[in-house]
Amino acid sequence: MKRNYKLKSIKSILENFVDQDKISDGIFNVKIKQAWEKAVEKKILDYTKSIYIKGDVLFIEVSNPILKQEILYSRQKVIDLINDDLGKEIVKKIVLK
Repeated sequence: MKRNYKLKSIKSILENFVDQDKISDGIFNVKIKQAWEKAVEKKILDYTKSIYIKGDVLFIEVSNPILKQEILYSRQKVIDLINDDLGKEIVKKIVLK
């Protein structure tokens, strides 16, 4: 019996693996957290309880209401900094909790 295998590059296999919804969301959440750490000051980072992305919306939970207002006022700047760090436009909206 002769086996017929199509050879695929490792790159294409990994891209297919990463493109799965749950895996790509998890990877982007890790990248978003790293981009958030680079984008904000330490005092904001200390009061950040959680940060995650769902679709194109970034959800941020901040425990300090004053810092929450600061983020609201500079919302577009934060979006731009995170998207620049990621290299593509992923975040389009921020929701603060």
